[in-house]
Amino acid sequence: MSHVAMLALELGDANVVVTSLVLVFGMLVALCLIITLEGKMMDRAEKPAAPKPAAPKPAAPARQPAPAPAPAAPAVEAGIPAEVVAAIAAAVACTEGGGVIRAVRRAPAAGSRRGNWGDAGVVANTTPFLA
Repeated sequence: MSHVAMLALELGDANVVVTSLVLVFGMLVALCLIITLEGKMMDRAEKPAAPKPAAPKPAAPARQPAPAPAPAAPAVEAGIPAEVVAAIAAAVACTEGGGVIRAVRRAPAAGSRRGNWGDAGVVANTTPFLA
């Protein structure tokens, strides 16, 4: 092969490489723009319409609501500190959305070597397979 033929082959290869790079990066920029525009359209669709301000109502005479009766203190087993009862009440209020605790007592001793926490873990991890 002559030097002219090799030079033409290299120029043709360079042309293909440059065209490919321009095409790939151009498509990446186009995709970024499309995704950005779709994101902005979704943000606009999710925003609620601003409510119109309501006309001010005349002030009604203030009524004091009757105080709710205080819930009865839970029955607490001897030997359980008040801090533990407060922590249990807070956990129940967070998970159940309120509610009344009637009693706090220790769980009976576990019948297995794992203890209460171990038995609870076994039940939690094997329940899906039993049904």
